Amino acid sequence: MTVNGARRWIILASLSITGFQIIFLLIAPILFYALKYPQNIDLLQIISPVFLGYLGSASHFVFARSAARSNGKPLFLEPLVKGPLLIYVAGVVAAFFSFFWSNRSGAPLGTGMSVQQLGNALAILLGILAATTGIITSYLFSVPGSDTNHPVASPGTHDD
Repeated sequence: MTVNGARRWIILASLSITGFQIIFLLIAPILFYALKYPQNIDLLQIISPVFLGYLGSASHFVFARSAARSNGKPLFLEPLVKGPLLIYVAGVVAAFFSFFWSNRSGAPLGTGMSVQQLGNALAILLGILAATTGIITSYLFSVPGSDTNHPVASPGTHDD
């Protein structure tokens, strides 16, 4: 495995693991899995920071001055832009569906997701965006010439 192969593997594995864990743990209580609210949210708060740290480091690396570039485009940019946003959308759908389903009129009493737990789930999902998309947008939308450390295309170039 090459160094870039290892980097790509860590990025894709971290995105996949984060997405799976969030969606599974958010819907586990309504699937009659042996977890109840807030235990599932507590588990997310424990396990998410590790993978968010990996993704944040990868996001920073993509724009580092020493980062390898291919055809004028930062390596690994696409999965770091699309992956977190897809996880966020899927996680928000899972969180709001879980909140709705666990609080419906036919749900067993005392088993529903609270508003606080829903807020915690959304905070975890926003953490994914902060660790990745927030870093990336600070580079993509920087004003040319204001910070020479950002390897963003100069005005007039089109780097699609």
